[in-house]
Formats: sequence, structure tokens, C-alpha cells
Amino acid sequence: MESMQYNITEIKKELIKSRSMAKFSHYMSGNLYYRVDLEMGTYQFPISTIEEGATYDGGEGDSENYVETIKLSSDLGHSTFEAEIKASYLNRWLQKAIKNEQFVKVG
Repeated sequence: MESMQYNITEIKKELIKSRSMAKFSHYMSGNLYYRVDLEMGTYQFPISTIEEGATYDGGEGDSENYVETIKLSSDLGHSTFEAEIKASYLNRWLQKAIKNEQFVKVG
């Protein structure tokens, strides 16, 4: 897969102009993956569904008293993720993917 730096403004304009649909591809390691077809190709990006952390279980304070936890990402809110959705509805995650170089060309 090819990762490139993109201008979020250009991508947003194309998504609005073309009314592109994002299609669910797969779920892996806590991420939903969506694909979107743009003039410049097909791109994939992740939406994280979990947050990892640690909680203290009340022991003496050493590292053995911390328990790893996984919870739903607070970034999801009350969002609904359909098999096919207007790509512009996923702007929040598209922006994150582009910023983190996770918006990758797959076709």
C-alpha cells in the first residue's frame, strides 16, 4: 500500500463534488476500515473503535497492580457505521487518517 501526503481541503472538495460513498472493507485490530473511490484512485483509512489504558486495582502501588483495560473509543460518540455511507460524513476520521499518514492508496 502506498502512503502519501494529501491536502485535506482538496480531498474534502472532491468528496463533496463527487458525492463519493465510503464502503466498509474490514475490521482488524480494533479498527474499522473504509474505502473511498476518488479521481486519483481508491483509498483506505481506519476508524479506531477502542482505546487502551490501565487502571489501578488498589494494591501497594507497584506495576503489578495495574490492569490493562480496553474501552470503546470516546471519538465514536453515537455514530452509526453503515456498510456504505457518504464519505463526507466520515470527515473527522478522514482528517485524522490523512494527518497520521494512514490514508493509503489501495487501487
